[in-house]
Amino acid sequence: MHVLIAGCGDVGSVLASSLLQDGHVVYGLKRDTSSLPDGVLPIQADLTNPETLRNLPERIDRLLFMPTPASRDPAGYQAIFIQGWRNLWAGLKQTPSRTLLVSSTAVYGESEGGRVNEETPPEPTGFNGKILLKMEQLAASCTDNLVVVRISGIYGPGRERLIRLAASEGLKVQQVPPCFTNRIHRDDAAAALKHLLEIDGPEALYIATDSNPAPRYEVVEWLAKAQGRPAPIALTDEHAGRGKRADNQRLRDSGFELSYPDYRVGYGAVLKQRELCKEK
Repeated sequence: MHVLIAGCGDVGSVLASSLLQDGHVVYGLKRDTSSLPDGVLPIQADLTNPETLRNLPERIDRLLFMPTPASRDPAGYQAIFIQGWRNLWAGLKQTPSRTLLVSSTAVYGESEGGRVNEETPPEPTGFNGKILLKMEQLAASCTDNLVVVRISGIYGPGRERLIRLAASEGLKVQQVPPCFTNRIHRDDAAAALKHLLEIDGPEALYIATDSNPAPRYEVVEWLAKAQGRPAPIALTDEHAGRGKRADNQRLRDSGFELSYPDYRVGYGAVLKQRELCKEK
C-alpha cells in the first residue's frame, strides 16, 4: 500500500516504521521532516497553508489524518483540524480507498463515571471535543470510506508527564469520589491504527484505549510507589466530576490485541526503560 500519514509525529513515526517493515510505501507529512524515520518519504508541508499541499503524491491508497495543533486553544484546534482537513482533502489527486481520522474520547460528554462506547452519542462539553466532532462530521461528508478512531490519553516514551507528576512533592489528587481516566500506550495506539489500515471491512468508528479505565488517584498512587515516592495526598470533593470509562470491545472484537492492556503493564515498561537508560 501507499500510505500518507498527515501529521507524522510520535505515534505516526512508530506506525510508519512498522508499515515499512511490512513493505508498504509510507509518506510522512509534517512541517519539519528531519525527525522522520529512515525510509519514510518526506513531504514538508503545513496543513494550514494550502500552497504547500499542491504536490502531493498521485497514488495514495490509505490516508491517515492525525495532526497536532500548534496551540491548545480553540484557534489552534480550528486551524489544524478543520481548515487543515479541508486543505489536505482539496490537495489530494485522488480519493484514498480508506481514510483513518484520529479523533479523541473528548467527544464524549460523560462525567459521572459511566461507560462510553461507539454507540454512545457524542456530547462534548469542551472546545477540543466540539471541534474534533466537527472534524469527524466534515470528513464524513467528504468520503464514504472513512474510519474514525477516537483515542484516549496517550502515554509512553517521551510522554511521561504523569510519571513526573507522581514523583513530585505534596501532590494532591481527588480520591473520593473516584475520577476515572482512560489511556493507551503509544505503541498500542500505533498498532491499533496499523490494524485498522489493514483489516478488511472495518466499522466506521472505533475507540482505541486500554482495557482498564482506572481512577486517577489509583494510577498516580501506583506510579508514586513504583518510583519509591510517597502516595499523593487524597482529596474528597463530592461535587467533582467522575470522568468516564471508555470501552475498547469493538476494537478487540476486530482481532486487535493490546500489548499493554492496563496502566501497570504499560507504565511498568516505561519505568523499566527509564532505568535502563539511566544505567547506560
